[in-house]
Amino acid sequence: MLSDLTECSKTVEGALGNLSGLKGELNGMGKELERIHEMLADEAELTEEKLDAIGDAVEILEEELAAKRKELAERSQGKEEEYRSQLQYLRADFENYKRRAEKDKRDYADFCIECFLKDLLPVKEALEAAIGHARSANENSQALVKGVELTVKQLNELLLRAGLEEIKAEGEQFDPYQHEVVAKEPDEALPANTVLEVLRKGYSFRGKVVRPAIVKLAVAKEASNKEGAKR
Repeated sequence: MLSDLTECSKTVEGALGNLSGLKGELNGMGKELERIHEMLADEAELTEEKLDAIGDAVEILEEELAAKRKELAERSQGKEEEYRSQLQYLRADFENYKRRAEKDKRDYADFCIECFLKDLLPVKEALEAAIGHARSANENSQALVKGVELTVKQLNELLLRAGLEEIKAEGEQFDPYQHEVVAKEPDEALPANTVLEVLRKGYSFRGKVVRPAIVKLAVAKEASNKEGAKR
């Protein structure tokens, strides 16, 4: 976009020497293009307000150029079409830049949420472990179990609304993109590479795996024996 803007600015400057009658107007357009160029060059300072201001400035330049079409047709030998074409390219590049900037903002926001959710997972798992310990302790702990279960339920609903989902694993076929194998066990009742047990739950955030599930796989007895012999 900056290269197109620079080329457009150079074209306007070259025309100033040939068009004495329109020199003041074209000089003003050239300065406006330079101002836009300076604003776009400092990407760190670009805000939505500045982007809107740049868009308005480009629209004004297009309107001014359209008003001078007839006069420029006689005195600039078709240069107005070149200016118009360059401004159209500039406007298209500007719209593309805005879309990229908006996408970058959304991606960064998703990244921040993803990091927060990932850090929150150990808290969720600690609560689930507390439920398991309380159940096995004694019957008087049922009130505690119910309280923690309610907390975990609310937490799970919050995580689901934010876009975090538990990866299906137990009973599923092994998926290297979602599962991480740490153990294998012979099991003739299940197809090979079926997940026998989930040792640690895995999660995805809006379709992206943020933590794979750690699993134990079912393998054929012969494959298990061959693997043991290799060791």
